[in-house]
Amino acid sequence: MTQPPDDKQIQESDLHRRARKLHAELFPEEYDFVYDSKWEASERRRGVNPMSAEYIAASDERRAQLGFRPFVVDPGATNQDTLGWVIEKLRAGEEEELRAIMQGRDDGKAAAEAALKAQRSELETPEWQNQRIDEMLLSDAFLRHDEDRYDPEVVAFRVLGALFKMNPGDAGKEAFRVQIDRVLPDKTDAEYDELYRHALDKWTEVYGY
Repeated sequence: MTQPPDDKQIQESDLHRRARKLHAELFPEEYDFVYDSKWEASERRRGVNPMSAEYIAASDERRAQLGFRPFVVDPGATNQDTLGWVIEKLRAGEEEELRAIMQGRDDGKAAAEAALKAQRSELETPEWQNQRIDEMLLSDAFLRHDEDRYDPEVVAFRVLGALFKMNPGDAGKEAFRVQIDRVLPDKTDAEYDELYRHALDKWTEVYGY
């Protein structure tokens, strides 16, 4: 007959439950895979971190502040035991210290976001956006090895992807039309509408929505 858990087992279970919750908040980069699109998951399996360079740099800095090396996404990599560190902190009665770290991050993030928003309003002019799109098209971003970079449907997909990345909240049809009209001129309204529909459908498929 199975014995009910004793007080020590109950306390240990509760400690691990709290540790996992705190760990996810302190080290979110270790849980990013949960939200991966199909493409991001395939990149991660190849050992390539699909997150943005800015995000990776920020997570590396957060880990360094706590004494940990950067997180490596390669399936064969051995990362430091950050969950074990959180558990030991809880055992030592230092939960408030962990929560203070998270609060400091939240305060810093809010201030940084406000500053970034103000900076973007000054710097992200139409000319700046045009330059970013042009640089992306010259690179291999959002481009598979078997695709023709000059195919209008491929160009449309890549332009929409760049717009999503630059400004997720304002990457709609109007912003797309401005850019696609510039890089693929002399098309009819129906052709532009079809390119937008194709690009949006393909991004929907990539992200599995």
